[in-house]
Amino acid sequence: MDSFKKIHLLSLELIPIINDLDDEPRQVVLEHITYCEDCQKLYDRTENFNSSMPKQEYSEDVELKPLKKLVQFNNGLKLLLITVRALILFYIVYSSFKYYGVESVTSMLEYFKSGIFLFYIPAAIFLLVFAFTFFNKKWVWISLVIDLVIILFLEKVLQLFL
Repeated sequence: MDSFKKIHLLSLELIPIINDLDDEPRQVVLEHITYCEDCQKLYDRTENFNSSMPKQEYSEDVELKPLKKLVQFNNGLKLLLITVRALILFYIVYSSFKYYGVESVTSMLEYFKSGIFLFYIPAAIFLLVFAFTFFNKKWVWISLVIDLVIILFLEKVLQLFL
C-alpha cells in the first residue's frame, strides 16, 4: 500500500472530526483534500452538515436547579422523621405527667422509662431503617446519636427538672 492510499484512508476517517484535530494532522488532511476528489466531496458534505446544524447559545447566567422537587421531598421526609420523634416524646412525657403528676416523681419516671421502651425504641428503630434506606450516612449517624441520647439520658434530664 502506497503512502497516498494510507493518507487517503486516514483522511476518510478523520474528515468528520477535522475540527477536533490538532494543527499538524489537520494540515495533513487539508493538504490531502486538495488533491483527492473523494475526500473533497466528503469534506464539503461534512462542512455543509455542520453549518446546517443550529447553534446552541449557552448563557453563563443560567442557574440550574437540579431536581428541585426531589430536594424538597427529601427535606420534607427529614422534617417528618423529626416530627414523628417529637410527637412520640411529647406523648410519653404528657401521659406520664397526666397519670402520675408531680406528686409521685418516681412513678412518673418509671412510666416514662417504660414509655420510652414501649413506644420510642421501636419507632426509633423503624425511623433509623427508613433513614438508612432513603438518606445519606451522615443523616443516619445523626439520627442514631440523637436516639441514643434520648434513650439513655432524657430520663436523667427530666429528673433534674423535677
